[in-house]
Amino acid sequence: MPRSEKETKPKKPARERALEKPKKPARGRALEKPQPRPRRSPEEAKRTILEAARQLLAERGPDAVGLKDVARAAGVSHALVSHYFGTYGELVEAVMEAHVLSYRAELLSEITRSPDASPAAWLDRLFEQIADPLHARLSMWAVLSGRLERDDFFSRRQQGLRLVADAIEARIGDLLPGATPPAREDLERLLALVIVSATGYSAMRSLLWPMFGRAATLERDRNFRALLLRVVLREAEDVALEAQDVARKT
Repeated sequence: MPRSEKETKPKKPARERALEKPKKPARGRALEKPQPRPRRSPEEAKRTILEAARQLLAERGPDAVGLKDVARAAGVSHALVSHYFGTYGELVEAVMEAHVLSYRAELLSEITRSPDASPAAWLDRLFEQIADPLHARLSMWAVLSGRLERDDFFSRRQQGLRLVADAIEARIGDLLPGATPPAREDLERLLALVIVSATGYSAMRSLLWPMFGRAATLERDRNFRALLLRVVLREAEDVALEAQDVARKT
């Protein structure tokens, strides 16, 4: 009786069969070890998280980002982000605070450490900062989320505009030589006028000029800044003259 094909087929040597047979991983051992995350100090970790959050917020806006997105971009765990910053709102506020601190330092440097810089240069720097899309997105988030109304909001605690007013007050003699410096409250009103005008113009420029039947151009931006500067300086001179009249009468 003929043998079957299976029976007549010669077997390979045991050594050859062992080489062909895939090795099974040892029991309880993972195929690949997960790569450990780099060890960072708490301050380094916070900076890394803030920078990752800043980039995501600039690209997508606060409404399209979550803590998990930030953790993934920073290369850290979701738990670590929550540990350092708590809620998502606190993280966004921390990004906004760092952003404003950086811009304020630049503006103060322009005012205090650049003796040849004119108010026009200060105004240009302020407009550039306010026109930053990230600044606009964070400011809108602070308003819509109600964060701006909280007593513990960072801008209320730091009173950054007071520092800017201090710096301008120290340079008032260069701006109005020989004139009586305006009262501090008058100076603050002028600064508020500049901030509100710059914020409103930056938010509305792309819609404002077309409503006049004109295009929003860089030249019109420059002309608006120059007009605002003339208005503010003229008002500052008028306030200084009024202060001189009051001083003579008394």
